[in-house]
Amino acid sequence: MNRFSMFAIITILAVVMLFAGCAGVKEVKKEDVKAKEEPAAVVDQVPKTMAVLPFENNSVTDPDRYAPLSKGLSAMLITDLKNSSTSLQLIERDKIQALLKEIALGQSGSVDQATAVRAGKILGAQSIVFGSFMVLGNQVRMDARIIKVETSEVVMAESIMGESGGIMNLAMELAGKIARSMKVAFKPPQVKSEGDINAALYFSKGLDALDRGDKKEARRLFSKCIELDPAYKTQVDNVKGLN
Repeated sequence: MNRFSMFAIITILAVVMLFAGCAGVKEVKKEDVKAKEEPAAVVDQVPKTMAVLPFENNSVTDPDRYAPLSKGLSAMLITDLKNSSTSLQLIERDKIQALLKEIALGQSGSVDQATAVRAGKILGAQSIVFGSFMVLGNQVRMDARIIKVETSEVVMAESIMGESGGIMNLAMELAGKIARSMKVAFKPPQVKSEGDINAALYFSKGLDALDRGDKKEARRLFSKCIELDPAYKTQVDNVKGLN
């Protein structure tokens, strides 16, 4: 075999190997892209079921007066998250209350992480929100945590503070932090509270009356709440079992 033939054969083999190599690279890239795209699509389809438990009352100023806010705050968060175009699936407040009554938690109002996980498993929630609030003078502070029920992993631990009169607006702010921690969109309705703490208390007392089965008293308290601050109508409209 002369030099020219040998050179030609080597050249042909090099070209064949080059094309084969390019094809292999393209195939790997295609698989890599597919591997990156598919899990994201699957994750987006996974429902994020959440339960919001009543908040513990740690108020320094007149704790008995502000005790009803324990239920009121959690109810506000549920409504704010449901009405803000999030992909979260919120467990209804009445189901949560029924469970808490069953496990005798309603009397103490205290929720630790172990109790929260237990409640979350029974409710079928993937994540659960619990926390506390404190009224001190004309200021209120809310502390909230989100944990994954399956692993007990803490997803979020946040605190917000502001004037007690603006408690509804603070609850909306906290709902936004919860949504961002869960990596979901949050588009709250443009409704602003007029800043009357008594409206929040009437709303919360209405929930208490409803849980006792006194619908007449609940309606009276909710009407008083809306009279003081019309922004609470959205919250009242979301209450189940009133009619």
